[in-house]
Amino acid sequence: MGIEAIGTRHFEIFLTMVMSRSLGEAADRLGLTVAAVSKSLKVLERETGLELFRHTGGRLTATAAAESLVPYAQSAVDHLVRARRAAEALRGGETDRLAIGVSGPAITGLVPAAIARFRRERPRVRVDLSVASTIGLVGRVVAGEVDLGIGTPPVVDIDAREIELCEVRDLCVTQLCAVLPEGHRLAARSVLRPPDLAGEPLVGLPESSATTRLVAAQFHQARVSPEVVARVENAIGACALVRAGIGIALVNPLVLAPTVPSGVVARMFRPRLDLRTCLYVSRARRPTPVIADFVAALEAAAAEAVEAVAALGS
Repeated sequence: MGIEAIGTRHFEIFLTMVMSRSLGEAADRLGLTVAAVSKSLKVLERETGLELFRHTGGRLTATAAAESLVPYAQSAVDHLVRARRAAEALRGGETDRLAIGVSGPAITGLVPAAIARFRRERPRVRVDLSVASTIGLVGRVVAGEVDLGIGTPPVVDIDAREIELCEVRDLCVTQLCAVLPEGHRLAARSVLRPPDLAGEPLVGLPESSATTRLVAAQFHQARVSPEVVARVENAIGACALVRAGIGIALVNPLVLAPTVPSGVVARMFRPRLDLRTCLYVSRARRPTPVIADFVAALEAAAAEAVEAVAALGS
């Protein structure tokens, strides 16, 4: 028959066996007979030419080959589950799960507020939240691994073909702010500019981030060479380093909404730098009522976050 004889059901059974101590336990979990589970395993081993399990001391043990196969089998099963849910959604049925991908500062205030609002209307829908870089987020939206993505704008490193497969629209626009330790000498000012930060230790974001590039351009125009003493993956981490007294950070104020964490203060930064938070949706699928409801909750939460952010520096 060849390798083509292997179907997703074989992988479903295989993954259950990996988590089981015996064929009988796997059969119970699957609601199948031991003979059916054994037959599926024989097909998988025969067609792959791999020994996947051994019986050791009366216990079913996965081989090294089986462990290497697990992520690929899981990916195949995940795609099947998403296909089933998509088919259900297309025929108008309700889904019991919503997968959201997030990158950037929206993870702290904006997305949690949207989920809370959404669940008041859809309490039976489980929301699965994952965090990724902007590049990873776009890829997951295109692949159908998440129903929608919320994050920073597309960066130059993203494959243009993937962006073409996404609908991208702005959720909100905020202005870059400076985060300082409480009691810092510059905290007495309501507005900070690049010359004010000359000689000050700064906590930066990755050099590849859009925010870093915008900030670098402002410092270059002001003929100020920033002293970056540490770089951290995201604005949440940057604020943690500020709280520890490492330096000053320039971040999207969404990370501070709805309230500024203890130990730090936020001040406006000028010249004004607009930071976009975007919604990513695959063009290959029609929005379901569940997705539409979440987007509505997200837009309402974004409007509230912008109002909260406007008061941070006051």
